[in-house]
Amino acid sequence: MTALNQPYNASIIGAGSWGRALAHSLSNNEKKVLIYSRDKEKSKEGLSESNISITDEITEVFSLNKPLIISTPVASLNDIGKLLKKHNFLLPILLTCKGIDPNSGLFPAEIIGNYVNKDNLVVLSGPSFASEVVQNKPTAVTIASPNKEVRKIFTELFHQKYFRIYESSDILGCQLGGAMKNILSVAVGISDGLSLGANARAALITRGILEIKNVGKALRCDDQTISGLSGFGDLVLTANDNQSRNRRFGLEIAGGTRINEAEKKIGQVVEGINASIGLQILIKKHNLNLPICSKVFDIITGVIDPKTAVDELLVRVQKEEFDQ
Repeated sequence: MTALNQPYNASIIGAGSWGRALAHSLSNNEKKVLIYSRDKEKSKEGLSESNISITDEITEVFSLNKPLIISTPVASLNDIGKLLKKHNFLLPILLTCKGIDPNSGLFPAEIIGNYVNKDNLVVLSGPSFASEVVQNKPTAVTIASPNKEVRKIFTELFHQKYFRIYESSDILGCQLGGAMKNILSVAVGISDGLSLGANARAALITRGILEIKNVGKALRCDDQTISGLSGFGDLVLTANDNQSRNRRFGLEIAGGTRINEAEKKIGQVVEGINASIGLQILIKKHNLNLPICSKVFDIITGVIDPKTAVDELLVRVQKEEFDQ
């Protein structure tokens, strides 16, 4: 049988670690999935599940007439959006990347929403390292969309014993937590790289959550979303474990590695870099005060070195804990 004749349940654009982990999760749930990869042969390596197929023809993905999962970096979304529009793709789409576009300040669903029907968009976010999903270690994530019928399609595809799905209608809040935790994980990596200790790490995480809440308030997100899996849960995971590429990036630059060299050393896209730049657009638009995220931006853009940034945070004027 050809790829298009297979009885697939869904397709995935993106054969990186997360796309493959999601394919594994679908396979565990007895779903058949087709993955698009630019390098078909390389992507086949280590892929043993019979329910998963690989194609290097993206038109096959659009021709399946099945729900689509996009698991690529934020930087690729405009190009994918143009293809979706060209092929008049009208089916539900699940976005699984976490970040903010550095040129527009838009979140993933806002970017793709420029090319397809916004009512068909769903996002997945939460504390979930791809390597642990592949190992069938218990994972809980949030699937969010104001369209209950569309998000239910993906909930039923994915929900299982080792990959639990919690639903939310707050699509923007879910994306906000996923994007800002990348920036804050860089900050925690820098702190740990400078050997500032566990007290400083706990303070950064806690104050970081307040910064996410402040942006959420400006964007009219549900405060509960920030306190849930896609906000606090994801930040706790990525700030405390070296599986996080954003945390490792922070450790590298704290040790004196140049920004470009540190990103190359990580070997994968560090979404916290572009998210930090994109967040500045929102900071200016809504007149927000986000001292931790702003210092990460200053470090990434070479305005200040990590040690000086920390010193400046420490000498900020005393204030009430929950003042903005």
